Amino acid sequence: MITKDAKTIIIADDSEFFRIKLSDVLTEAGHKVRIVKDGAELIKEIRINPNGIDMIFLDLQMPNIDGFGVLEWINDNGLRSKFHILAITGVYDITQVAGRLKELGAEGLITKAFIPEEVVFRVNRILFPHKAAQRGEPRIPVSLPVDFSVGEVSSTGYLLNISETGLFLHARKTLFPGTNLHIRFTLPGSNRLLGIKGVVKWCTQMSGEKSLFGGAGIQFMHPAPDDQKIIRDFVHTELKKMGLEE
Repeated sequence: MITKDAKTIIIADDSEFFRIKLSDVLTEAGHKVRIVKDGAELIKEIRINPNGIDMIFLDLQMPNIDGFGVLEWINDNGLRSKFHILAITGVYDITQVAGRLKELGAEGLITKAFIPEEVVFRVNRILFPHKAAQRGEPRIPVSLPVDFSVGEVSSTGYLLNISETGLFLHARKTLFPGTNLHIRFTLPGSNRLLGIKGVVKWCTQMSGEKSLFGGAGIQFMHPAPDDQKIIRDFVHTELKKMGLEE
């Protein structure tokens, strides 16, 4: 989840709390981040060097010039295709503004109740679509506690994303490739405790103790059909919620 292909991202939000929160997540994920506190400041940044921006996180409610006003200015000045734009809001529901945002060139909307995994997931899908295509199975960002055991030793961790064939496990201990483990967790919308065997296919350079995104990629090993169906249904339900699947 930590990229080696750093991009320049501007966060435009009048809330210092959310500017810092988003900046910490994106910086931890490997990107270069600049912050501005309203639409007027953002427009000044864009005027200076529109070619030096890869992506903008744009709050829809800001003083002076709001997010919609910024989008209109970008369109009026022929800059629509210069950079990617992801809108953020603490007020609007996606059904209220999705059509207008799409018309103005924004590539999606996330709420301020985001989890770090969702931010990285959305950024990666927009900035690195070729990598998402190479992975095949879509990964869904989540933040769920899990129990896992390696041999007779049990530990706890967090599930950060999941697909039909595997998951990313955030753990304080380093799990090396080739390690077999047994994972137990429950997905939202289901009362069934899933118990799945898996094998570590890769791990980050840092454990979860040192990095927000430290951990290991786990491939499932012959999950029970009922467990597999629960995971499949969850993945497709979440994709629909994010507007990424019909």
